[in-house]
Amino acid sequence: MRNFIAVVVVVALIGYVTVQWANVYKARSDLAKVVTQQLNFVDENSQAAVKQRLVDEARKLGIDLAPDDIHITYEDTDIRSMAQRYTSKIATFINKRAVIQLSYNARLVGISLHQKIGDSKLKQIQAQERQSEQTKEILDGTQ
Repeated sequence: MRNFIAVVVVVALIGYVTVQWANVYKARSDLAKVVTQQLNFVDENSQAAVKQRLVDEARKLGIDLAPDDIHITYEDTDIRSMAQRYTSKIATFINKRAVIQLSYNARLVGISLHQKIGDSKLKQIQAQERQSEQTKEILDGTQ
């Protein structure tokens, strides 16, 4: 009888830990989706608003996230998309790279688990057609 009770307690404990781990995993993956969505809104002036939206969404998911735990960068980059590489002979591009990284502590049966989420996106800011030598000569008036 004692063995049966011990087995039931162990199975219940394993079930409880599994459910808690699944909740932590689900909240983390949902927050990662929100981070990916918020990359669309990052620019020079919107970083504070994006941080606040991330904090609000994390709170809805049961995650305690502070604005200081969120790091957003928006910088010039020389990285080109595949389409831009194919068209680089006829156009020039100015791109920016938006990056959101955040970290928080999740609780699993009283144990603190450090979680990190990050994502980045390449944003095309400007595209300009390159002028060929013949076009330049025609515009300058020298043929």
